[in-house]
Amino acid sequence: MTMRDSLKRFCRGVVYAVNGIAFTIRTQRNFRFHLSVMIWVLVFSRFYDLSRIEYAVLMLTFSSVLTAEAVNTALEQAADLAAKGKKNEIAGRAKDAAAGAVLISALFSAAVAFFMFWDIAVFGEIYVYFTENIFALIALAVMSVITFIFIFKG
Repeated sequence: MTMRDSLKRFCRGVVYAVNGIAFTIRTQRNFRFHLSVMIWVLVFSRFYDLSRIEYAVLMLTFSSVLTAEAVNTALEQAADLAAKGKKNEIAGRAKDAAAGAVLISALFSAAVAFFMFWDIAVFGEIYVYFTENIFALIALAVMSVITFIFIFKG
């Protein structure tokens, strides 16, 4: 195999992966929810003095939840295909276990967020920022509505 053929195969693989991510975003409400939470955490992280290590922990946390959701989607698709549209106890247990993996990842991510962000003083700063800056408050409200639509309407 030539280097050019190898590069083509690699690029094709990247396209397949991007298609898989796009499919997951389009079809999975929970993935959209976790993606939205990730964005909101990044937006509000500007109020905290996070180190590079803390941002790295956030990235690992985000990736664990989103990866678990994507794997859950893949497993659900495969289980549904194997069950051929019929109710199948084994396929159901596999899907439940995959969903459980997502829940575990999400709960531990919430714990990470609690330890990193629970700071009453910073909550006060955020409150003051939005009460003193009407344009930021309007942007926050608009983005909240957009997030809600993104999650529940896709």
